[in-house]
Amino acid sequence: MLPPASVGNVTVEESSGANGNIPDHEAYTSRYREVTKIDRVQCEIGGTDFPFGARERLDLGVFTDDLRMTITGGTQEFALADLAAAAEFKYVKNINYLRYRPDDDASKYRDIATDIERLGELPNEVYRRCVVFGNYDLLRRNADTAAEEGLREIAEQYDVDLQFVLPSPR
Repeated sequence: MLPPASVGNVTVEESSGANGNIPDHEAYTSRYREVTKIDRVQCEIGGTDFPFGARERLDLGVFTDDLRMTITGGTQEFALADLAAAAEFKYVKNINYLRYRPDDDASKYRDIATDIERLGELPNEVYRRCVVFGNYDLLRRNADTAAEEGLREIAEQYDVDLQFVLPSPR
């Protein structure tokens, strides 16, 4: 288990505008200023200085100590410089095999490739991993090697560790 990360600076920049019986959201979020430690591993992470902006989120991030957080509209944003590792998880459900369709934006192949490319936008000192898993062995057919090879080439190009976790990996 990883130890908590120390928090160096917390900025609260928001007001939800909550009225009525709803507890004062700003009073609640202002308590973040008193936080000195948080879990080192956080889900759905991003921030304004991330290459893809604050609206896009990565599935998982591992942070260094003395990290900086900003709370905006109740959402935690982190500083890219505090990110030590990042991961994207792609659960491919109800697809019997992975087709090589790099030009089809609606394909699972393109969906996985996009996650790899987004991880590749992070600085080189950030460890990056994309984990693909599903309820079927997506790569069980010999015809699926083009999809696997294509994704592995993209991962190598972007220096992302790609891991297939399948019910029956080859």
